[in-house]
Amino acid sequence: MKLLEYLKMKLKKPKFWDYDKPNLLSNILFPFSKIFELISKLKNKKSKKFSHIKSICVGNIYLGGTGKTTLSIELKKILDQENIKSCFIKKSHENQFDEIRLLKK
Repeated sequence: MKLLEYLKMKLKKPKFWDYDKPNLLSNILFPFSKIFELISKLKNKKSKKFSHIKSICVGNIYLGGTGKTTLSIELKKILDQENIKSCFIKKSHENQFDEIRLLKK
């Protein structure tokens, strides 16, 4: 069995995603998350060079075959119809030249 297939079988969503109400652990960690959020905002204020540029990230934990490229192309068509300038930014992978070619069209 290939490693990627093995990993796909082992990935499951965490149980806490289905909780209706916060539990004890989430209540304990909440103040720390607010402190971390404040620190992050302070750091980002210093280094925001492109704060006026909006971005949409299309992705998930799977590498291929889930429709990310198709969705991206449809989003680009909608943005073009609304006269909103847009572009694709994609990490270069040696085995994905066909996808890059498709996005260039």
